[in-house]
Amino acid sequence: MDERVNIVVEAFRQTVESTNVIIFFIVLAVFILVGLGLYYTDRIKEYINYRYLKKLFFDYAQDLGLTKEEAKLLWNYSNKLKRDPFLVLEFKAPFERVIDLYIKENPDFDENLIRRIRRKLGFDKIPPYVPLVSTKDIDIYQTGNLISENRHIYPVALYDKDELYTYWWLVDKKPPFDFNVGSKVRIRFIRQDDAIYAFEETIKDIITEDGKYIVKLPHTFKLESINRREEFRLKENIPLLVELETKEGTKVKISTETTDISIEGFGFCLPILEARNKKLSIGTEITVHLRINDMNIEAKAVIKNARETGKKICLGAKFIEMKKEDKEFLKTFINQKQKQLLKQYRGKYIE
Repeated sequence: MDERVNIVVEAFRQTVESTNVIIFFIVLAVFILVGLGLYYTDRIKEYINYRYLKKLFFDYAQDLGLTKEEAKLLWNYSNKLKRDPFLVLEFKAPFERVIDLYIKENPDFDENLIRRIRRKLGFDKIPPYVPLVSTKDIDIYQTGNLISENRHIYPVALYDKDELYTYWWLVDKKPPFDFNVGSKVRIRFIRQDDAIYAFEETIKDIITEDGKYIVKLPHTFKLESINRREEFRLKENIPLLVELETKEGTKVKISTETTDISIEGFGFCLPILEARNKKLSIGTEITVHLRINDMNIEAKAVIKNARETGKKICLGAKFIEMKKEDKEFLKTFINQKQKQLLKQYRGKYIE
């Protein structure tokens, strides 16, 4: 009797264990199927999003005037560089990084293609108020100084540039030089209404052309800059009334207009004789009235610099006293004008 009971118990135990194993594998299979389903669902969503974004990108690029070939280049290399392709169409810095990768990976790159894309996107020229991204942005004929490793200084001007190199003419200089091919040199220049820039590179070649000596330097993104002003300076002609009192106690009024203005100060020009007759010189304190739209701003300022330009003398003044509400109004006015300039530069606002 006991033996038969044991046989029944053992058969029941084996049946339960077999059932548990089957259930375990069923549950495991369900989890695997769910996991695979979620994984491939995400992949499918990513693929759909990718195709959708790609279509949006190519449509937008076409609206900007790019051909399919040009858009394809930017799309492919943006993704290689893991940059947002849409930002590459909007901003110069990521655009130049993408083009740089294309050039590095394609020794026989199409320079005309790059120039066409840059022109269509408005990146071929940048206004003074937009900082330089790389040496590709330096204007032809920009003057500056070449500084050798021995700290000798040579006046230079940018003679030419392509997608690989800049070519700096050594102005009125002839050998011997204290540098040669392979030497590291430093270029330093002042960009009007922007900043002082500098960069270092190794000389790839020294070219002689029509008696000129030209130093060939590779492009670089490593530009050092020192801002000459803390605030953006807007070139704008604003009606200006200048009032001052001479040492003799005579009150003088001058009606003119600004050449530029910022939160810090402004510039204006006068005929040289008038400026001298009115006793306007560095250190002179003045009261000014600026007429901006329907707003009259009164402030006190001091002349900080003066320079002669032809038959005129241009003076730079710094605000030393202004009402808070007038300062806020001026700041808003300048910011709005700056946005308008950026809109003209790229054809739309850049926020």
